[in-house]
Amino acid sequence: MGLVRIFGRLLPAALLLLWVAVPAEADGLGRFEKLIKPQIPAGALTYKSAKALGESGFVLDGVVITPPPEKTGAKTEKIEIKRISVEDLDFAALEKQLPPNFARVRVEGVVIDGKPAEGVDLKELAGLDKLTVDFQLDYRFEPDRKTLSLNRVELDLNGLGRLEVTMILDGVSPDSAGNTDAAMNDASLRTASVVYEDRSLLGKAVPAGAKAQGVEPAALVTTATTTLAALRMAAGPATQAVVDAVSSYVEDYKQPKGPLRITFNPPGKISGAALAAAAGPEDVIKALGIAVFYAGTVSKPATASAPSAAAPASLGAKADCTAGARFFVLHDDSWQAVTVRKPGKAGECSAKIDGGDDELSFAPEKALAWSIDGPGKPLGKCQTGAKVLVESDGAWHPGKVADKPFADGQCPIKFDSDDMDEDTVLLKRVRQLD
Repeated sequence: MGLVRIFGRLLPAALLLLWVAVPAEADGLGRFEKLIKPQIPAGALTYKSAKALGESGFVLDGVVITPPPEKTGAKTEKIEIKRISVEDLDFAALEKQLPPNFARVRVEGVVIDGKPAEGVDLKELAGLDKLTVDFQLDYRFEPDRKTLSLNRVELDLNGLGRLEVTMILDGVSPDSAGNTDAAMNDASLRTASVVYEDRSLLGKAVPAGAKAQGVEPAALVTTATTTLAALRMAAGPATQAVVDAVSSYVEDYKQPKGPLRITFNPPGKISGAALAAAAGPEDVIKALGIAVFYAGTVSKPATASAPSAAAPASLGAKADCTAGARFFVLHDDSWQAVTVRKPGKAGECSAKIDGGDDELSFAPEKALAWSIDGPGKPLGKCQTGAKVLVESDGAWHPGKVADKPFADGQCPIKFDSDDMDEDTVLLKRVRQLD
């Protein structure tokens, strides 16, 4: 709960620069310094240097944010930040006094003091006097399609752990933002992913929690796994698989064998209201298409037979053309994520492009495995001439690294398509197939 409160304080700071309505100026920095900055309360934001990132972005270095006190008379804690990068922002919406339909923001080097929230003591929890945190937010809202794509929300507790969330919601409208009942009935989850990568947090937090309760760490872990085991006994195969992965991860708290990844791929449209009426965990897991992946999972004997998971597709491999399966397919000169609707004719798959209304058929042996991170594998570093795939508006476009790599993990890219101009992109948006 303490980390949630930390996140809650960081998010408003990260978004402080996004929700002020301003007219357009020459570039991103000009828009900020001339029109946004004067509207921020005096002393709330200071920085050492700044530069523009094209027409819709800017970078601030050496930032200090002084948020208003949580209550009258309370001490205000300053937040020191190494860098705030607003890489892309919907200024057109801001000009109309509307929230931005898209934004891509990075907040790096946020310094958290030893007691960031009530009941949280970093010294006791992790032996730290302070903590450095990085935060990323990347989202796009399409009002016409009523689709909200949360491309990435990432909280990186340097040296401790990293949490990443992605999500696509359909049936979202500005009118339902303040109406909980309407949002529960109209909005539906298309897909989501939650990834937690532990670096040392669990190995420090579990002993600290055990000490606070006056027990040994092993006893605390046993209590957790016993509770999960009880849930497993009365559950179906879907719940059993989830429990096995989570239990194994808890047991490996000292040194997990890789990240814990939870994916949500509902086989059909389902709303929050429908989930509230579910009979039990098994119904919820099946309705949401929940799967939990952990490399160190130790599977227990199943109490009922469960269908084996389909192997992920790869270029040249036979894909499983079942409804709800997801792949990357080459369409209009780019690799795009699709969801299979049904088996097609002549051995092909009939699918719908994610985030759109277009339907297509594809040969399963030419599909790429779907991953929340994109097709292929990460590119370790930018090398001149390397053939790559670059993400742009949800699609992955073929190209190559054009020249000498830029600083700050950016790569100059020349795209294969003549319709796309050369661009400089962050390494995290670049993948490779080989």
